[in-house]
Amino acid sequence: MKLGMIRNGCTDADFEYVKGKGLDFVEVCLNWAKDAREWVARKDEIKALVKKHGLPILSCGRWNGDEWPLDEAGKINAAALDEAKATIAACADLGCPVYHCGCNRVEGMSLFRNYEAAIGWFSALIDYAKPLGVKISTYNCHWNSFIDDMPAWEMVHGELPDLWIKFDASHSISAGRDWMEEMRLWAHRFCHVHVKGALRVNGNYVDDPPAGLDQINWRALLGMLYKAGYAGNLSIEPHSATWKGDLGERGLDLTIRYMRSLIV
Repeated sequence: MKLGMIRNGCTDADFEYVKGKGLDFVEVCLNWAKDAREWVARKDEIKALVKKHGLPILSCGRWNGDEWPLDEAGKINAAALDEAKATIAACADLGCPVYHCGCNRVEGMSLFRNYEAAIGWFSALIDYAKPLGVKISTYNCHWNSFIDDMPAWEMVHGELPDLWIKFDASHSISAGRDWMEEMRLWAHRFCHVHVKGALRVNGNYVDDPPAGLDQINWRALLGMLYKAGYAGNLSIEPHSATWKGDLGERGLDLTIRYMRSLIV
């Protein structure tokens, strides 16, 4: 397994920072349509940065915040599909092997019809991305997507054998789900795993501290990944309002040391 981290930007300074931490790759987040357009427009510049630093981009996430995959009738949004295809093509050119995205649920439409529409959306992405060597995956967070848990995976991923999953145990904990059971049944479909701590007391959020100072059993999590034959990426996602500045830097360094100790 390789250990990397998320950077919201994709600048020379971002690559320099990740490389300075001794990490193996960069993960890119495209939160808005403007970010996706910039990613495509800067493709050649970003490719030069990858070469300069010897640091690959191994994950690209598009979180659909302002360009919904499905319209009010449950049909594929042509603009969203065009944007996704352009972003996926840029991923292929940059050597990024995974594109993560979700699918919105259409209000007023039955759950069955929503699943059917989501299958259509992801099928279109897979058909485009597979010849380019890019995997399409969902993510297990409810932010702008309803394909985030085992019932949805059974319906959608069960129908689409080439659809993968980006997994983050902290999201499962926040939603009150059993992340170990999710891994037991679905880790064979994981293509990317986030490393983010979680602290909850009586179901209440406390913090998302650095991994290694939280409640997630990372030893068991890695053990289950190895059991499933997972050989993909572990991507650190600093996500705490407490661990900022110098404290955040020390927390990140602790997580890097801790996770390295679990990778064999």
